[in-house]
Amino acid sequence: TQPVCEQDCEPVCHRPKCETRCPKPTNPNEFSECGVHCDKPQCKMFCPKDICEGRKTLDCQRPKCNTRCEEPQCRFICNAALSCKTLCPDPVCEFKCKKPQECPKPECRMICEKPPQCDDVKKPTVAPVSEGEVVASQGKAEAGSASWVSEPWGVCSTTCGTGKKTRSVHCSSGHDGDCHEDKPEASAVCEEYSGCEWIPGEWSKCPARCGSGRQTRTVSCSGKKCLKPKPTTEQACTHDGPECTGCKATVFGGPNFDGWSLELPQGDYTSSDLELKGAKCDDISSLKIFGVFCHAVGYQYGDFNKQHDGWKADFPYGEYKTKDMVQRGARDNDISSIKVFSESGRAGSTTQSNVSSTGVTHWPGAGPRYSGAGATGAAAALVLAAAFWC
Repeated sequence: TQPVCEQDCEPVCHRPKCETRCPKPTNPNEFSECGVHCDKPQCKMFCPKDICEGRKTLDCQRPKCNTRCEEPQCRFICNAALSCKTLCPDPVCEFKCKKPQECPKPECRMICEKPPQCDDVKKPTVAPVSEGEVVASQGKAEAGSASWVSEPWGVCSTTCGTGKKTRSVHCSSGHDGDCHEDKPEASAVCEEYSGCEWIPGEWSKCPARCGSGRQTRTVSCSGKKCLKPKPTTEQACTHDGPECTGCKATVFGGPNFDGWSLELPQGDYTSSDLELKGAKCDDISSLKIFGVFCHAVGYQYGDFNKQHDGWKADFPYGEYKTKDMVQRGARDNDISSIKVFSESGRAGSTTQSNVSSTGVTHWPGAGPRYSGAGATGAAAALVLAAAFWC
């Protein structure tokens, strides 16, 4: 047969008698007009979920139920401070099934359990009233039901990403064993992004050679997502260094910027001017042009080829060794006159057509080259010249 304990038995508890006890006055005469008033003891009985505690038969053990009492509500009518307590024994509980269930017919060959004999079980008691106590009130404990109480969730353990949050969960009776339902979770995974920050990168170099342009930067989030407004990734920029306004040429007597050197500001330099400044005949083998808008045009003859048809070579901003000068049209280190000048406009200006206001033809990738005998057009183009005719 099935065990009687699992099949038919439920505990029946006799409500225990509860008492609220308070200390006696040390001097009865002193409190002759005072009295103690206590509300009815508030006690409830609770039984475990598995009253048989895993046993398969009734073995004369009573269900182990408990009594839980609240703090007594007592008042001393003359307003003296009291320290009272409520005492209540555990309930006396018995199983309903004092006899076994009906047995089936013999042909079923089932054996019935014998009824337990529990008369000799000792009843629970509480300590007797001591000499220093009096019973202020009495009452019967009621059957109680307990449930889980969940407090609000705490804050997430992180402010940027996935973390953990916790809360307090306790049984309403004050003892977790009195709550029979599954206990709610006291911790859970949480996501929080209020602390995520944007991380801006360095601004890129201003792309404008001279003048205004637009520079960019990267902006990344420190977490999965950022709630704050994203900083800008692009802004206007200006580049206006000394190379944007300066203009000068330096000629060298050696092929790789060695030997003698001569610095020439903006101007026209004939062969005589170059000789007076210390340049040697047929020995300008390399040169440097400083200034984004600066040009130097070298001529084969010392009068800028006015009386003779000779080669000329244009050198924009940059450095030129002997082989570089040959590639741009200079021959045999034979620069005999030079014009050093700045194009019209400042940093950021662009030429929309092949011919500028200075009369200089702009060849793609090669910088300006002269199309005529001299610079014409806008007065903003400063033309300085020097000539050296050997």
